Amino acid sequence: MTEVNEVNEVTEMTEAPEARAGGMSRASFIRNAAKGSVMLVAGGGVLASMEGVAFAKTTKTDITVLQTGYIAESLAVTVYGAILSTYFAKLKLDPGNRGYFEAAYRDEVAHRDAWAKALGMKYTPTGFKLTVPGKYVASKLALARTGVALEEAFVATYMGAVKEFNSEELKVTAAGVAANEATHYSFLDALLPHGNAVLPPFGPKAITAGQAAATLTKLGFLS
Repeated sequence: MTEVNEVNEVTEMTEAPEARAGGMSRASFIRNAAKGSVMLVAGGGVLASMEGVAFAKTTKTDITVLQTGYIAESLAVTVYGAILSTYFAKLKLDPGNRGYFEAAYRDEVAHRDAWAKALGMKYTPTGFKLTVPGKYVASKLALARTGVALEEAFVATYMGAVKEFNSEELKVTAAGVAANEATHYSFLDALLPHGNAVLPPFGPKAITAGQAAATLTKLGFLS
């Protein structure tokens, strides 16, 4: 069974003050992604059947990308859920922004559930653990920086998925999810000092699903 820890309180309590203040930067995620590579497959084996997938002409590569998307969206649901249940009050976030976080949470749930439906029970990943290290949510600034870094990474991952997917339906779906994640990025970036809420003209540099998964692991979100 997948274990999800919304908050790692030990990390939050013991992190050095200077580390706790900063959150995660966009540069650190993309830099780590450039070094990472990992393949996720059900049960540790090679997938030979596409049963349960609701898209035409789906391949083993598509399944791997879908599995990574499912894990990434599970993380997003965890983060936004923790914000709504804990950090909105704890960090005294602007009440006027709660509507955004509720809408973003619903978006991420929809993404996760769509990937789970496409994968079917047989290929939906299990046995992984998600953690939100305390340093990434230790302050309003840390939370905003972490959100910006994750949302930009999600956009980059789905841009990469457009190239990785073989199914045309999946390519279009991934592009739509990237567009949705970009709206989340814009909102969160506007919360940062000197944030402009705008991604580069052609989006961030695309990364592969394997790079995204490896980076989430290296940064302590996935194990």
